[in-house]
Amino acid sequence: MPAKPAWFHRLHDVIQDLEAFPRPFVDRSTVEFLLGVRRRRAQQVMAPCVTDRVGSNGLADRDALIAHLRQLAAGEEASYERQRRLKVASVLAQLQKERLERPQLLVEAPAQIVRQEIEKLPDGVRLEPGRITVSFQSPQQALEKLLALAMAISSDFEKFESQVQT
Repeated sequence: MPAKPAWFHRLHDVIQDLEAFPRPFVDRSTVEFLLGVRRRRAQQVMAPCVTDRVGSNGLADRDALIAHLRQLAAGEEASYERQRRLKVASVLAQLQKERLERPQLLVEAPAQIVRQEIEKLPDGVRLEPGRITVSFQSPQQALEKLLALAMAISSDFEKFESQVQT
């Protein structure tokens, strides 16, 4: 399915702006501004409505352009695009709500973990070629050991790589 124009969801606002437009003709730069598009796309949108020319620039009859945009807005593609955007916004809102409701997981990091070295990993953390093993008694201890491992890796990646490389 081809990409939908980014301005489809704003057609009703653009139509309202055009209805309030004081002149009976609309030029390309106005269409560019209202739709947020470049020169070529504005010319393509205006093409069926161009009734006059000033130099090489076409002028679209404002009422014809409004009717053309209404036809686009009433079309299946615009309707699909509005529904798609509403669905995406709904999913994003739900994800944000879930993220805010979920308590953040904090792991206390003592100073020794911040300066962790590969050679001095905590008991229960083993590095072997093709394998990392972490043994723990509680979820909190697991998080602390994983944090120590991550800090050690970030301080000396080459040493970590040499120990786990197969």
